[in-house]
Amino acid sequence: MAKTLRQRGFTLFELAVVAGVFAILMAVFLNRVSYYQQQAQQVAVAQMLGVLRTSLRVQVLHLYLADRRDQLPALARQNPFDWLADKPANYLGEFAQPDLEKLQAGNWLYDKKEQKIIYLFSNGNIFPAKGVESVKFKVILPRADADLDKLAQEPDIVVWKSPDPVAN
Repeated sequence: MAKTLRQRGFTLFELAVVAGVFAILMAVFLNRVSYYQQQAQQVAVAQMLGVLRTSLRVQVLHLYLADRRDQLPALARQNPFDWLADKPANYLGEFAQPDLEKLQAGNWLYDKKEQKIIYLFSNGNIFPAKGVESVKFKVILPRADADLDKLAQEPDIVVWKSPDPVAN
């Protein structure tokens, strides 16, 4: 009577199925990681804008209470990061004419020529993207004859230019 030999291990088909399932799970995982990185970056930008807006309002109210409203236009030309006691770790500094393509993404900078705050979006660390997406913010101040109620609401840092849609 002949004994049948029992095959041990995986067949090539079983190995291919496991590899396919693993590839699908990794694709979903990488997609979710990229999504959460973008969400975290947007929250960090919103938080920094909140800090800058608060410091702007403090500066405006300080000038108003000191009866130096004539200095409001000069305030709009200042670098808002100079109002902070501690600059963020991802602040690159002031640039006269920044070449955004050469600067590292995920950082803040101030354009002295245009007098705008710029944030360079990082498109994730997994797959590099072509080009740099940035968003620019401009300081908006009230007129010198504004009353105290208006001064508490009107000074703001607004989006000057939104990121361009990604071209396919």
